[in-house]
Amino acid sequence: MPETLSSDPTPEDYAAFVGLRATLVPAGQYTLDGRTVSCKSMPTVLNPHLDDYASSFPKFIVVRPDMMAKPPTAVKLWIYYHECGHEFIGPDESKADCYSVTQGVKEGWLGPSDLDDVCSFIRSAQQDATHFAGPDRCVAIRSCYAKTTHVRR
Repeated sequence: MPETLSSDPTPEDYAAFVGLRATLVPAGQYTLDGRTVSCKSMPTVLNPHLDDYASSFPKFIVVRPDMMAKPPTAVKLWIYYHECGHEFIGPDESKADCYSVTQGVKEGWLGPSDLDDVCSFIRSAQQDATHFAGPDRCVAIRSCYAKTTHVRR
């Protein structure tokens, strides 16, 4: 196992760095509650040691399976596509949130009650250097949802 991780690791480098329990899932083969999810041609690395539900690196998504098993399906999908959003729009957390909402509306897994689940999930989140506090984030997510569903009508 490598002692350090390069600044631009491949999924294989990352999995080797994490260790034996990391699993590399090829693009288009990762599932959440029976639903195949895909971040274009990027694989998913399952990391049981990750300190969050999911994360993104250039060229791949990282998921902590035991944490991702807990929330409702729509929240799992929202988390995954939030990280995927970083791959295409960069580090802006609000834009990644909106990317996920847009994907959910487009793919049909995010409706009003699912949006309530997402907001409930993030409600207690504290503001940090990159994220708004949960309630403020929810306001922005609901605004994005309203814009996205209005456009799709």
